[in-house]
Amino acid sequence: MNDKRPDLPYEKATEETAKTIGKGLDLVNRAAPAIGDAYGFLIGDRIKEQRARNADKMARETKRILDERNLKETSALPEDLAAPLLEAAQREPREEILRLYSALAANAMDPNHDDIRPEYVETVRKWQPIDIRVMSFAVDRRSTNTPYFSAGDVHKAAPDLRVNAIELSINHMLELKCIRHNPQNGYVLTAYGSEIMLAVSART
Repeated sequence: MNDKRPDLPYEKATEETAKTIGKGLDLVNRAAPAIGDAYGFLIGDRIKEQRARNADKMARETKRILDERNLKETSALPEDLAAPLLEAAQREPREEILRLYSALAANAMDPNHDDIRPEYVETVRKWQPIDIRVMSFAVDRRSTNTPYFSAGDVHKAAPDLRVNAIELSINHMLELKCIRHNPQNGYVLTAYGSEIMLAVSART
């Protein structure tokens, strides 16, 4: 009787997709088993499988972005970026945040980008979906003649968001130095906020 346990559906997903992305994600592939085993030991196989699915989603989306750019070659993903990206992706079930991690990985592997900083990962880990919307509003506002904005301005553009929730998000972005406040004019995107929004953009 063969008692060998069949492979779980997503057990090797990260390894398979990493091969299609290129050597830049080889480090991610090597890190995944150790991190996955640690999570499995602590909180069980079900969570371990969810971690693998999350990492697989990020890897597949990264590949899609790179494929759309028709790059002749990709750059290796630096170790100081690959390891925290994998760990963050494994812990993140929300599609909105996973897309940001995917774009970060793709831009870091795109030879046309040489300005992807490891600290961006830690910043994005602290974001909530509403923060993405506030930051996107700040980016759009910066392209107008009135780059400064208020919580009320965000609410007018996104009436489904509560004003209090917007204000909490703005305060959070202030703490992360993604936006700054001018007492006379309002809030505006910082250089760091501008750069991180470019880094998490799937657009070329």
